Amino acid sequence: MTALASLTSFGVAALLAAAPVKVEVQVVQASNDAAHVDPGLEKMRQGFEKAGLRFSSYRRLSEQTLSLSPGKPADVAIPGKTATLTLQPGDHPRPHVAVSVPPLQTTVELGAGASAFLQAGPHENGQLVLVLTATK
Repeated sequence: MTALASLTSFGVAALLAAAPVKVEVQVVQASNDAAHVDPGLEKMRQGFEKAGLRFSSYRRLSEQTLSLSPGKPADVAIPGKTATLTLQPGDHPRPHVAVSVPPLQTTVELGAGASAFLQAGPHENGQLVLVLTATK
């Protein structure tokens, strides 16, 4: 009976670990153009300001929701390049997503109700920022 219970709980854990995770991906341009903050980006502006990063303009260039499966890369088009996101396999309480935007390569842990901000390089007269948020 114990072997069956262990096998059953292993099967449930394997299914949970393999479950896709939905990630909202926004591409934002932060610059010092004329003051403007797109709806929904005020919290980002405030967070940047607290960290000493001062921009006057935050414009959302694109927004999409991806369904990431463990080990399967998904591409996101950003101006002049491509970002690749890969859900890391494993038993993690929060999703771990590897992000590659050459030359940047990092892994972020996406907590409930929180966003990860990643600098994705220069664009026109500002900086591109990837905003990743795990959704339900």
